[in-house]
Amino acid sequence: MVYKNGSRVLVIGLFLLFFISACNPEMEEESIKDDQKDRKDEEVREEQSDEEEGESNQSNTHEENILKQDVPSAPSNLPELINYPAGPFAGKSYEDQMKQIERALDSFPELVDEEPIEAEVKLYWEQLLALFAEDFPDPANVVKKWEAFSFGNPESTDPKLQFKENYNVEIVLDASGSMGAYAGSKTRMELAKDAIREFAQQLPEDANVGLRVYGYKGTGSEADKEKSCNSNELFYDIQPYDEKVLRESMEKFKPAGWTPLADAITLAMRDLHEYDGEHNTNIIYIVSDGIETCNGNPVEAAENLATSDIMPIVNVIGLDVNSDGQKQLKNIADVSNGTYSLVKNQNQLTEEFQRTRNMADAWQEWKLDAKREVRQTSVDRMNMIRDFRGEWADRWKRERHSFHEAFEYLESNDYISREVSSALYDLRDERIDMITDNLDKIWDDLYALKEKQISEAKKLIEEQYSKHSDE
Repeated sequence: MVYKNGSRVLVIGLFLLFFISACNPEMEEESIKDDQKDRKDEEVREEQSDEEEGESNQSNTHEENILKQDVPSAPSNLPELINYPAGPFAGKSYEDQMKQIERALDSFPELVDEEPIEAEVKLYWEQLLALFAEDFPDPANVVKKWEAFSFGNPESTDPKLQFKENYNVEIVLDASGSMGAYAGSKTRMELAKDAIREFAQQLPEDANVGLRVYGYKGTGSEADKEKSCNSNELFYDIQPYDEKVLRESMEKFKPAGWTPLADAITLAMRDLHEYDGEHNTNIIYIVSDGIETCNGNPVEAAENLATSDIMPIVNVIGLDVNSDGQKQLKNIADVSNGTYSLVKNQNQLTEEFQRTRNMADAWQEWKLDAKREVRQTSVDRMNMIRDFRGEWADRWKRERHSFHEAFEYLESNDYISREVSSALYDLRDERIDMITDNLDKIWDDLYALKEKQISEAKKLIEEQYSKHSDE
């Protein structure tokens, strides 16, 4: 065999290497180990590369999802502001829920452009607004309360608000499992029971009160749903206040299961069926901390209640309720031509009951003396306007502070650039200006309406008294 010089040297070298390796097992083993190590290192590098790529893709997907979450557009007028759902961090200060807020903010993507795109900033702002937006009360609800709580006033043309021979109040109370949650130092159920006891004991002796409770059996489990949804009972019959009987009645139930709200409304109508609206003033309080969960239609039930012969005055109270619950309870109040109030603690719940107690006092006074003064009505309405303004002011101030703290957190943790932060502040200030401008107009409109109605009421009273004097 003939080799060229270079080829011959190469072949000899390979032969010698093979020979030495074959004769030296240790060298062969070491070579194999080196080869295995090289392959393992390569696999690790490939895995790391895949992980980094996956994390990058996940991050991009996450950022895309965050900014594409389905949230309402920022409101630009009063109806949109009132109907915008309250955010999960509404109603409490930033500091009281800082950890939860910061966890939510940590899910936001980075937006660090020195010249941010306006559309991206808008999306970012709408996501933040969905977290912190407060629930701003509807001014129309103030006027409804004027009508409901100006009971017996000559200016009222609604027959259900005129003085009648008898006075009946039924409280329809939620006893679903969520009523065991704490609102401050007490559970929602505890503060509701305390407020009901205080309210009932202050009613006139010849006024009647009743207490219907729903959802007080079973648990929140699917297995107990039927049992819980069928638990709906008039624990305290429609009758004058009896401290011992009411106390013993309240000891028989506690927060338990589901929320058969629709059935409770229908049964409340049956409870009062013998008290027709022609001779009775019938008031129904619906106190709930959540939505219907037993497949009923509480809005339809409320419509039937409103058109029934008992002609009830309906007051709906949302007890520390979330945005979905608020929406349903507001609808119930609307279709029954009633009022809706959101309360967070026992004092606020007591205040709502207090207004009805004032109506009862007015009814009792009417039975003794038919002459009515409207001066106190004017004072009461002015206080309601101030309370309304105070609620709005508290909420927009809480919003402003929460947004400030959120922007500072996002910027200090390099989620957003200073330029993006500045743009978000501009959007926040535009919102605050819109809120306060509307509040000023609402104040003026409510005050003007109060003065007009009170003036007309005084004139009507004078005409009636003059007519009686001439006779």
